[in-house]
Amino acid sequence: MEPVAAGTATLKTEPATTGFQYPETRHLVQLVEEAADLLRQKGETAFTDFRQPGSRWRQGESYIFVLAPEGNMLVHPDPELEGKNQLELKDINGKPIIRGLISAANTHPAKPGGWYHYQWPVPGALLPRWKSSYVRLVQAPSGKSYLVGSGMYNDRMEREFVVDLVTNAVAETEQRGRDAFTLFRDPTGPYMAKDAYIFVMDESGTELLNPAFPNLEGRPMMDMKDTSGKFLNREMFNVVQQRGAGWVDYMWPRPGESVSTRKSAYVSKAQLDGAWVLVGWAFTFPMPPKKKNRFLPQRRPSWFSWCATRQRCSNKKEKMPSPKCG
Repeated sequence: MEPVAAGTATLKTEPATTGFQYPETRHLVQLVEEAADLLRQKGETAFTDFRQPGSRWRQGESYIFVLAPEGNMLVHPDPELEGKNQLELKDINGKPIIRGLISAANTHPAKPGGWYHYQWPVPGALLPRWKSSYVRLVQAPSGKSYLVGSGMYNDRMEREFVVDLVTNAVAETEQRGRDAFTLFRDPTGPYMAKDAYIFVMDESGTELLNPAFPNLEGRPMMDMKDTSGKFLNREMFNVVQQRGAGWVDYMWPRPGESVSTRKSAYVSKAQLDGAWVLVGWAFTFPMPPKKKNRFLPQRRPSWFSWCATRQRCSNKKEKMPSPKCG
């Protein structure tokens, strides 16, 4: 795999847990990084540690798994999975799980780790949920390479997940050109997850790719406004021209819906056919739960509800006060 051109996809050198919003995400990444360190030091004998029930490596839904690069599952709490090649394992929607995990750790040569999102049944439950797994490519003292990872059931979208996906999408675009668009459109591929998707625009603002809204492809979008009146694409281009990559918030409907919700997109420059394009991935902010306002005045009963109550009281031969008006 050829290196990515300098100045396009920006890689981070901070600690692996930097930038995550939620503590459970930071904990998972730290667990995988420490498991990777143990494998580097002890080699394959670390597999015994990872298999120990009740240890920090295996507690309930949280566990370390180890894959060989060819797809053999070397460590996993499910005996039906361990010791077998699982390259063809797929989620409920046909999304290849093991192939996706291997790709996440290998897409970017200078970033030997990454995230993959798929749907998987929660232990003891019937229905699948979104699961986000972090994998790390590790070389043992024997010289063999392994993928060490762990996953969590999480319907929320971390901003770092988005940065990771866009970084990979930039690499795919620069290495494969427009052939990468087939992968970006694939609902069983790594770039469509949790109602989010990759989009690509050329430097004139023409939409080259939009799997969620294909009717926009081929159209000039530079002057498009969101429902709040913001020139969202102009702002995206300003971000990539000034900083190379960054975030833009705006109002936009979910795929298949007409009502706009708050969205955020991470956008970056990429080289395509000798010119630069804008590559982005957008996700919807979770809606906060509605809270009752105890300071609002209580609604007075309507005439119809009063009549219904009066009838019940009449049946019981009780007195019923008249409703107050005004």
